[in-house]
Amino acid sequence: MNHFQDEKINQTLSLFLKDIQYILSDKLLSVYIYGSALHNDLCPGYGDLDYLVIVNNNLTSNEIDRLNRLRGTYRSEYDLFTSMLEGAFLPLQLIQEEEGQALWWGTKGENIWSNNQLDLFTMYTIKNQGMLLYGESQNHIMPEISNDEIRQFLIDFSICMRKHGKGGSLHSIDWLLLTAKFIGWLKEGIIFSKSQAADWGLKNIKSNWKEHLHKAKELRKDPSKVKFSEYIEWINSLDVVIIEASNDLDMYLNEGANIL
Repeated sequence: MNHFQDEKINQTLSLFLKDIQYILSDKLLSVYIYGSALHNDLCPGYGDLDYLVIVNNNLTSNEIDRLNRLRGTYRSEYDLFTSMLEGAFLPLQLIQEEEGQALWWGTKGENIWSNNQLDLFTMYTIKNQGMLLYGESQNHIMPEISNDEIRQFLIDFSICMRKHGKGGSLHSIDWLLLTAKFIGWLKEGIIFSKSQAADWGLKNIKSNWKEHLHKAKELRKDPSKVKFSEYIEWINSLDVVIIEASNDLDMYLNEGANIL
């Protein structure tokens, strides 16, 4: 397996695939990788190694227990990127909007899902940009996401951003990076990684908040800088900047300046 420039990613995914094949056996249909790894933009200490595993039927309680024990091992026993693996194990019926039993490995822990909780833009990204690591393509069973659904997702994101977007923590910068990513997609039709979105935003967004994308990218690439007083002070002042960014996203949506 040599899909990525970083051999550590290749080793991590090879181990992951071997282990889940052992647990899921013939139930395993496909494994997709998506997100920053595809752009050579994986950031240890900040981001995730995103995946979607598709299985042909509901996960059993035994399979869920074994997968979660595997994750515990991944977080403690390997000098690889196994602790960064984050994603869903979804049965076909959940992708087809039925109920069932799935598993999510998230930043804050593991959760059993009864329906597909991946957001619209994530499903759109997997279908249009995801890399098939194993099995046969399942794109034909993934939902067609309409222009209106994408627009409503972005409207809801902006509302959520104004309500919950705050400075004060390392991941506060995600509000800015995601806004640049969504505006970039609206303007260019390209699904950028977060670092690519920062670069695009610095060149193409006209509003003043874009100047904060430089530090946001720096912190994403090197999260250890969050300990420096310069960055602490900056992160604590982001409340107003986040609101400015949400207003900018609204402007692009209202003007209809998009590819849809």
